[in-house]
Amino acid sequence: MLIQKIKKDLVSHIKSGDKIKISITRLLIAALKDKEISLRNNQDFDELINDNIVMEIINKMIKQRKIAAQTYEKANRSDLAEKELQEAKLLSHYLPSQLSEDQLNAKVDEIIKEVDAKSLRDMSKVMKIIKENLSGKCDMQMASNLVKSKLLG
Repeated sequence: MLIQKIKKDLVSHIKSGDKIKISITRLLIAALKDKEISLRNNQDFDELINDNIVMEIINKMIKQRKIAAQTYEKANRSDLAEKELQEAKLLSHYLPSQLSEDQLNAKVDEIIKEVDAKSLRDMSKVMKIIKENLSGKCDMQMASNLVKSKLLG
């Protein structure tokens, strides 16, 4: 499981003394524990932290880092922006390889045909299948924009 890999990586980062990697790995583990606690409180024991949830959390953290980097760039703080981008890169290490835009385009076409989606009203059906099959393997915002453009045009 991905959680064990993350915990093993934390131990190796501590041994190597890489402060940035230690920090970001600890933040990731804290976010995972937070999610586990919230799932436990909601009585979803069958859904306690699996790899898909871990990838969702990692994607969310990467997105936060990229937004922060853009904000720092606008404020002419390239040093902080660089740090945020470096953290995003370290987090992306745990994700499977991302689909290219062409591959995503082909998958979206395939799913639209499979669901027999004809209009924007069918977008939720398409996105549900994309989320089930491609979660963590693509940028969901890009997938959503692709589906919307294909169903509109």
